[in-house]
Amino acid sequence: MKSRESSVPLRLLAAVIDLGTNAARLAMASLDESGNLVSRGRWRELVRLGEGLAATGELSRPAMERGLEALKKFWKIIEEHSIDRLDVLATSALREASNGGEFIAEAKKLGIPLRIISADEEARLALAGVVGSIEDFPEEALVFDIGGGSIELIRSQQGRVGAVVSIPAGVVYLTERYLRDIPTPPEQVSVCAGQIRQMLDNIKKDQLKTEISSLIGCGGAVALAWFVREGIVGNLGINGELMTFKEIGAWVRKFSALNVEKRGSLPGFEVGREDVALAGLIFVEEIFKWTEKSSFRVSTGGVREGRLSELLQIL
Repeated sequence: MKSRESSVPLRLLAAVIDLGTNAARLAMASLDESGNLVSRGRWRELVRLGEGLAATGELSRPAMERGLEALKKFWKIIEEHSIDRLDVLATSALREASNGGEFIAEAKKLGIPLRIISADEEARLALAGVVGSIEDFPEEALVFDIGGGSIELIRSQQGRVGAVVSIPAGVVYLTERYLRDIPTPPEQVSVCAGQIRQMLDNIKKDQLKTEISSLIGCGGAVALAWFVREGIVGNLGINGELMTFKEIGAWVRKFSALNVEKRGSLPGFEVGREDVALAGLIFVEEIFKWTEKSSFRVSTGGVREGRLSELLQIL
């Protein structure tokens, strides 16, 4: 990382790499005078690190190579900036893979200090990012973070983690297991929905649902919101938007009937999610039913934003 040579005090610049099951992301940010995050750049690479993980219990060699290439690309970008604080995180895919340690070792040989975070830390950081993204954050809320390898349900009390449940079945797992065909037949959608419903019903409802007045979605929920609202561009355009049970349900049926080309050509669609987006839609429809809520608010905050805030607030 380059050192700062100016004698004039500059705002600290932080960078966070988040290596997920489906995609790898790099975000840079500083704080404004009010202590709010100001983005200094965002990058994304589709890596499918968790491809086949549910079936084999380990990362495939091609998936590892894709992950390492993304890390090298991000590291080059970081070296071109004057970064003051940095963290490199990995989530559920490396937590679960029997050869996750091998991947960590290969990253460290490249000089990249990759570390695996626990499900609890992932939930804490996600909530911190969500709280920082929404004005008038409710005193009680249930936040759901849709990931490739897992889905976190976080009960927020006064903006702090009250309880966490991690469902070890993110959109990559659900897609590989239940949504094999595109277009996707109704019976596959039904089976996937049934499995999600069973996972949710196995959770002690009083652990997460008591006095929950608001439902907030982040992670993959943001990618869904972009095309469900037909092309709202950019994070700020969708942050805080209300998504309804009715529109999500309609999109489950509409999206499942589309082929790969038509899915990818939807206004606002995030390329590379043509197969896994349906699992996200189905999960949201089921979380609506489980919580008996009719809408949720979209948050563009998440693990990266939560960790960036922490890094920049450390003296």
